[in-house]
Amino acid sequence: MTEKQQVRLLKGAMILGICLLVCGHIVLAITFSNDAIGPRGFILGAAFSAIGVVLSLPTKIYLTILLMEHEENTNPNMTRSAEAQQRAKDKEFQH
Repeated sequence: MTEKQQVRLLKGAMILGICLLVCGHIVLAITFSNDAIGPRGFILGAAFSAIGVVLSLPTKIYLTILLMEHEENTNPNMTRSAEAQQRAKDKEFQH
């Protein structure tokens, strides 16, 4: 699986997670306003919200790391990692 496919898959998981969070909120709002649903509504809303959080948070972290790596490779002033700092020192030494 290429990196582009991984990013596309993670973006899809993140969108699905956000949709599940919204659906969980809607189910909980309806459950609070309607007593006929009962505890099953609370369980369903909490499950939607929990699965949404699980799907959305790790993908955001991974995409942030990818963005930081891209910024590090394209911006010569960015020296986040020890490897990038060493490359910057080597470039200064060569000049």
